[in-house]
Amino acid sequence: MNELKKIIKKYGFNVKKYRKNGKIHIISTDNGTYCLKKKQRDDLDKIMSYLKAKQFNNVLNVNQDDEYEITNYIEELPVLNEDKAMEAIYLMSMLHNKTTFYKSISLDDVKCFYENQVDKIIELKSYFDNLCYIYDSDLFLSPSRYLFIRNISFLFNALDYSKLYINKWYDIVKNKNNKRVVMNHNNLDLSHIIMSNNSYLLNWNKATIDSPIMDLYNFFKNNFLHININSLFSVYNSKYQLLQEELFLLFSLLLLPNKIEFSSSEINNTKEVYDLYKYLSNIMDFISEYNVKYNK
Repeated sequence: MNELKKIIKKYGFNVKKYRKNGKIHIISTDNGTYCLKKKQRDDLDKIMSYLKAKQFNNVLNVNQDDEYEITNYIEELPVLNEDKAMEAIYLMSMLHNKTTFYKSISLDDVKCFYENQVDKIIELKSYFDNLCYIYDSDLFLSPSRYLFIRNISFLFNALDYSKLYINKWYDIVKNKNNKRVVMNHNNLDLSHIIMSNNSYLLNWNKATIDSPIMDLYNFFKNNFLHININSLFSVYNSKYQLLQEELFLLFSLLLLPNKIEFSSSEINNTKEVYDLYKYLSNIMDFISEYNVKYNK
């Protein structure tokens, strides 16, 4: 709070109203309303300059002080999650179109990534197989454990398909010496887009240069309960078509389930298991529909 007072004094803000929304301080002054947030990376101004140079203007101007990021406050219009998700996908495709370039890769790097992904699949199989072994010894299963055991074949099928698609990816990229990369927001969530007279993507603190599928992967994984993956991907792919190897890698990554975070609350445990299978069901439906649509 002392740092915040220093910033207010430094810029001569005559604060009329103050409130806090999560980690963001919102101050109303004679000259407008501003958002102040603790600075998380020193090169954010360079990222903003790069995006503006690429004519991606759906970002707020950020004034970086020693401790805080300062942006203008934008009053958001009330919109449905479906509309916000569609706008996020549109902005994502535009961001990727404007920042695409090709980066050289080595076979050693490709092989290392491939082996790491295969190891993850093996580790997850072992983890879930061990849970099955533990639960099989229970005389009476709790609701969460029953739900888990009842659908375990579905989970192992997802892991098998993940292995299938990472193999397909490797068969293609092992013969290439470059890959397509873009600027990824890398933390895209419905809470990170504001729709007003213009639309803005917020929170660029995890932005990075990587494959375009990483934004799709994070967005689908973080928001699967609130979005229609099939329709959103169709929009994205119509504006920025994924390469075959990118598609295979996206499928493989999406099919990897998270480990279940069990707690002392059986209600929470049951919800964890339900959400896990709900997620995998959505992803399997998405991939199946895509394969039927394109006859692959």
